[in-house]
Amino acid sequence: MIDNIQVGKTIAKLRQNKNMTQQQLAAALSVSHQAVSKWETGAALPDVQTLVALTRLFGITIEQLLEGEVLEDRVEPPKSASPFDESIQNIGNFVNNIVDSVGSIFRSERKDAADDGAEDAQATKTAQESDEGNADAPESDASGETAEPFDVQTLLQMAPFMSKAAVDELLLENKDKLTAGDIARFAPFASQECLEKLIQTNDEQLDWDVLRKVAPFLKRDMVDGLARAAAKGGRTVKRAVNQTINTDELGKTMQDVGQKIGAGVEKALRKASKLGGEMMEEMSSAINGIVEGVKEKQNRVDALRRAACERALQDENWEWLADHVGDIKDEELLREIAQKANGLGMHDWVLEHLNGYADTRTIDAAIEAGNWGWLGDHVWQFEDDLQEKIALAAAKQENWQWLATYAEQISLENCADEIALAAYRAEARVLALQLATHCMNDAQREKLADAVVEAGDFDFFDQLKDVLSPEYIGRVLVAVAQAGEWERVKRFAESADSDSIEKLMELAIAEGNFDAIDALDKYL
Repeated sequence: MIDNIQVGKTIAKLRQNKNMTQQQLAAALSVSHQAVSKWETGAALPDVQTLVALTRLFGITIEQLLEGEVLEDRVEPPKSASPFDESIQNIGNFVNNIVDSVGSIFRSERKDAADDGAEDAQATKTAQESDEGNADAPESDASGETAEPFDVQTLLQMAPFMSKAAVDELLLENKDKLTAGDIARFAPFASQECLEKLIQTNDEQLDWDVLRKVAPFLKRDMVDGLARAAAKGGRTVKRAVNQTINTDELGKTMQDVGQKIGAGVEKALRKASKLGGEMMEEMSSAINGIVEGVKEKQNRVDALRRAACERALQDENWEWLADHVGDIKDEELLREIAQKANGLGMHDWVLEHLNGYADTRTIDAAIEAGNWGWLGDHVWQFEDDLQEKIALAAAKQENWQWLATYAEQISLENCADEIALAAYRAEARVLALQLATHCMNDAQREKLADAVVEAGDFDFFDQLKDVLSPEYIGRVLVAVAQAGEWERVKRFAESADSDSIEKLMELAIAEGNFDAIDALDKYL
């Protein structure tokens, strides 16, 4: 089974290795930058034709791209494992080599632990000194002048067209003004180094939704650390990142699990020389017992958190819920909270703390009031069906400017052709072409082209031809030739496929149209 997340990470690493922005990769593949973003986050996979283009661009095979098995010089080398991860690896090595290396594993483990402990202590000290040194840094620029106001929404709209270096510079200069949600939105456009710095210095609460959005753009060891911290109750981004960077703190966070694993392994080792083959069963039993114990404890913790949230919901303690809703994993409970909040008219609260759970009443009210500015600010947070609902409403009101601004940022998978047709008929042809280029599949483009041909608008057909397949253009030209419109055939013949050119040649010969025969001959 293809792992969308792994494929997305591989595409992101290969792109970064070529120093390409998402916009540049999209241009090279003739797709939208939203499509590239969806690939890299694992929300979608490229189609077969695009997969072939990707492999040619990066010089790898399709199998390597889909399985994440690319050459080491094409991706960033991984960091060394943390002491906790090394301990787990040592357990695996011990199981695989139990007869030959029982003693050597524990000697190596003790030595590694001592060395890593010293290194971690020095790293922690250095990090603390750095933090203290930067605590009083001024907020103004070098000239002492006050900086221009920083607009997150404007920068987000411009980011796909900027270099990573420029995006990094602006984000780092204004890192204190960014929320965790803002960082997640900028993740596809910032460098990995910048993203890590923003997460480390941001004081907003870390929740699973934010972590899921930034994970494809971070190194695996950082994602592992953030996930562990969140699972163990690490409440803030700063705390989670510190747990990722400082391996001694990660050891403390997982200390209870580590101690149990260590006790189980040592017990098994003491019996290894006496019990022989029975030791394997002892090892398996010890580890299985630990794993089951951790699962049971996590289930109890989840049940308690759910009960606390249900009580807060009953008491309408929205302030407490805002602080703890990020810990909730139960989709049913999240919907229940959103439903009650929406029922009380707390739509902005839902948007801020429960992205994606705004109900249709919120959308309908904004559309009826013509509040398109608010819809533009929040549309990217809604589920796909709500995004399409808003886009169709904009088309119905002929708000073409709003659609031109936001069409490429939202999902229009099921309605792009309908909106494009409405725009074309309303003379908003720039928008129709924009949708055909960035938001429509081949079938939807052909539906739009059919309407254009039926209207006899071959000037606009000329603008569309670059996003239409040669086979489709060939079919259109055959029909045009049968209608005796050979000048139009000659105008678009170079864009048709070879099979259609042969059919057109046969028609020209049958009619004795030697001018068309000469024009078509060079395309055979």
